[in-house]
Amino acid sequence: MTTSLPFNCPYSYSYSNNNHNRLSPAATSPPPRPPPPLLLLLLLLLLSTFLPGTAGIRITEMHVPRLVKVGSTVKLACRVDLQGASLYSLNWWRGSEQFYQFSPSSEDQITVWESPGITVDELKSERDVVVLHNISHSTSGNFKCEVLADHPSFEKDSEITYMEVVDEPKQDPKVSLERLQWSPGEVLKANCTSPVTRPPSDLNWFINGEKVSQWSMQGQGMSGRGLDVSVGVGVGVGVGVGMGSRSRTSQLNLVLRETHFTLGGQAVLSCDATYKKLYSR
Repeated sequence: MTTSLPFNCPYSYSYSNNNHNRLSPAATSPPPRPPPPLLLLLLLLLLSTFLPGTAGIRITEMHVPRLVKVGSTVKLACRVDLQGASLYSLNWWRGSEQFYQFSPSSEDQITVWESPGITVDELKSERDVVVLHNISHSTSGNFKCEVLADHPSFEKDSEITYMEVVDEPKQDPKVSLERLQWSPGEVLKANCTSPVTRPPSDLNWFINGEKVSQWSMQGQGMSGRGLDVSVGVGVGVGVGVGMGSRSRTSQLNLVLRETHFTLGGQAVLSCDATYKKLYSR
């Protein structure tokens, strides 16, 4: 498909029948004069005042913890460089719901709105810090700090950070074996089940204190010991617990070697439940 654009020729030509036989441009109006430098400078200053993204009020630091345990207390921080402007308001949002506003020029500087999972401690909250109590799973979400300058610029800046709320298991994971006595060459079969949490814990196997890693699962051995191992993981729904809570079960199949047994003829198998380094049991 061809797109055609109309255009005009700025000059029209007439043929002059004289000795020189030359083309001459028809009379046209002169081009407009450029604006004076002072006026152009004033226009640029006005644009720099009202356009976003220019030098002005800005957030210099925003702190929202990425991982939080259920029931804990959290401090949200948002520090601002006003660049000589006056602050009209500092606002906190969780998703599309605003739950906090600090307005220094208002009679009641702090305003709090109800929002699921949000409990603001007004006595400990101020312009730069907001304190939340009794954190629950419904507190999770994108937290946004938004600052707005006062007249005349009304500039604003904002930043967003996600916070995830997780359970810490109250019990250790359970390990089950077919029997307690094993010999080199046999295939050790074991199950490890984590307590019900939201989100479910990550399970890791250890033998004699050394982690059975993905590297060893590929048959290349752990610490050069040549492990033959497979690990299967399944997730089950918790019974009688909150929505989204899960338990996790890991099944280990390990070909035992003589090097797995210490001088006393024993080997120690353990299972660890973790989640993003927030807890380990």
